[in-house]
Amino acid sequence: MKKSLLTLLFCGLLLFSVETVHAQNSENSGLGVGAVINNPSGLSAKYWLSDNIAVDAAFSFSLSDNFSDVYLHSDVLKHTDTINSEALELYYGMGLRLLWGDIYNDVNAGLRWPVGTEYSFADTKIKSFIELAPTLDFAPDARFFFGGAVGMRIYLN
Repeated sequence: MKKSLLTLLFCGLLLFSVETVHAQNSENSGLGVGAVINNPSGLSAKYWLSDNIAVDAAFSFSLSDNFSDVYLHSDVLKHTDTINSEALELYYGMGLRLLWGDIYNDVNAGLRWPVGTEYSFADTKIKSFIELAPTLDFAPDARFFFGGAVGMRIYLN
């Protein structure tokens, strides 16, 4: 339980500290909000710290008669230039994942290493992304698996 609380505290501090650093007058700036599908399926947000560093997060929940869960992850991402394309960026990073489920009444916590690409639609504030995220859960049991997702965000700046 202590590990879960420390992980949650770290994610919260990471998300709230992004307000102190902000890149000005850049295409890669501001806050993007949107949706993500697959693992997880829910809400997605991304905040740019500089021209090539961003923090993203995803949140989802499911409620049913037999099972309910809440999912949260947050990653720090490094974006790199791509060859022959201003609209396409590659990224990689590292983050934390938490999953609260009532089937075992436990909290799963783990590390994520997302790798993906983000596409900027011309003359809009909309970006789409696709990523693969190798994940290592360390609590309550150790297990390794691959997650992945596709999504879209609109930037509010």
